[in-house]
Amino acid sequence: MLAGIDLGGTQVRVALARSDGQLIASVKTKTPPLKTPQGMVDWAAAEIDRLRGNQKVTSIAIGAPGPIDLKRGILVNPPNLPWRNVPLASMLNRATGAKVHLANDADMAGLGEFHRGAGRGTRNMVYITWSTGVGGGLIIDGRLHRGGHGTAGEVGHMIIDPNGPLDNCGQRGCLEVFCGGANLAKETGHPAAELFAAAARGDRHARMVVERSARYMGLALISLTNVIDPEMFVMGGGVTRSWKLVAPTMLETLRSSPFIKPARRPLLRRARLGDRAGQVGAVEWARINQ
Repeated sequence: MLAGIDLGGTQVRVALARSDGQLIASVKTKTPPLKTPQGMVDWAAAEIDRLRGNQKVTSIAIGAPGPIDLKRGILVNPPNLPWRNVPLASMLNRATGAKVHLANDADMAGLGEFHRGAGRGTRNMVYITWSTGVGGGLIIDGRLHRGGHGTAGEVGHMIIDPNGPLDNCGQRGCLEVFCGGANLAKETGHPAAELFAAAARGDRHARMVVERSARYMGLALISLTNVIDPEMFVMGGGVTRSWKLVAPTMLETLRSSPFIKPARRPLLRRARLGDRAGQVGAVEWARINQ
């Protein structure tokens, strides 16, 4: 059997699957009550043991927010958890006896959408998560591409305007500083959800901010198309709840490129798996690496 874990700042999800990746059970809990990495590991191991019955779990993958030391399986400094340099892979290995693989959460969500969501049938796909921040996962020739240091897919830190605002990463004019929900909230003084709701109601200023963000995202799609040449972009995250607001502007911007001819213009699809994408992708990663 296989197990996939999606570790987030607010929730942890555990899924069990057959050796072919077909999910058979899942469970979730809130992250804060677990308090410590050991508490999370103990809870996840107990749930895996409860759900597996008399079958053995041989491979587990954990999707977690970066930065991550992939080679050593260490969770370095997650932005929404007060955990530092946690050897998560070895801790879960000791608790379960299974092979454990630590991976980036956006990569796992992208892998989930590729295998069992909106990206099924493609070979080259870019997954973008657009929420509090902006992240991504790259599927190239049917395989997850993680780059030379395991950090490929940091879509949110593409520089859109070198004279733009300073991002938390230290660069100026990152895509995330123009599009990320946290930065939009900081700029407007309103939570991103309220901003997008106001735009949907027709508020002129809110609509201007949302359309500007969607235009910047469209420019990022142009750059990614020219570098990667994907068949499809799949977009997930909280902002996609306002898909009808942002999709037309993104598509219009993508289509405005005279260099990207219609024959090679990628499709743009909303993610299908919702908040299950991470655990589905983690199961796939456990299957691939079992």
